[in-house]
Amino acid sequence: MFAIISSKGVQYRVEEGKEYKIDILEEPSDKKLIFSDVLIVDTDQGTKVGAPFIEGASVEAEFIGDASTKKVKSTKFRPKKRYQRNLGHKQHFTLIKVLSIKA
Repeated sequence: MFAIISSKGVQYRVEEGKEYKIDILEEPSDKKLIFSDVLIVDTDQGTKVGAPFIEGASVEAEFIGDASTKKVKSTKFRPKKRYQRNLGHKQHFTLIKVLSIKA
């Protein structure tokens, strides 16, 4: 059983019991997240497709924490011009665990 959810304009394919890295979200007060923007739900009985969302469907997840990836370093360099620039980027994300999918 899986579902495709939308969070902050990005779509994620999620399954029950698995952990996922999604774009950074604010920490909820009770550590529970409910995603109501469900695009597709696939079960043993069949597949439900929304137009654009499925009414009454939701995905319940547990907030585990915020983290960031390792720093990605990049260098710009122009030969013979005395130009060199170093750049770095760390992508922040929220780690969630999907508890249940309700269709």
